[in-house]
Amino acid sequence: MTFSRRLSSIITGGFFAVIVTACATTPDPEKVCTADWISKRSDKAISRIESRAKPALRNLSKAAESWAQGKQPGPFQLMSLNSSVKSLTRELETGQGMRDLKMLSSTCNDPDIIKKAMTNVMRKNGLSERMINFVEDLPMYERLTTTDANTALR
Repeated sequence: MTFSRRLSSIITGGFFAVIVTACATTPDPEKVCTADWISKRSDKAISRIESRAKPALRNLSKAAESWAQGKQPGPFQLMSLNSSVKSLTRELETGQGMRDLKMLSSTCNDPDIIKKAMTNVMRKNGLSERMINFVEDLPMYERLTTTDANTALR
């Protein structure tokens, strides 16, 4: 056997060994995804999102209160609201907390993990049920909270 064939055999064998090892270490969702395991990771991800999105959520809550009272937002409140929506969108698109939630959702094959967590964040930060329903019906929110194989690892 020539040196190049031997080297090729070693590389091929090593490649298959790595693949088999990787498959053996992939978590089994039935064993890993217990309620406690999900809760710990979800809480950590939510903490990250909340710490970065709290000002935006506060502005959304104030705007919701104004609208609930029948008041029209003024120009400064609209500019603040626009800025808050952009900030929140940026956090949900690229923030580590959302990436963690998407990975958790993908690992456990449960797309509702993200939506449940985000609904709890909105409630915890004082958004009314009406405002939560409005936000959840937005196509952009649906896109941001949906996990698929292409976005789970971003």
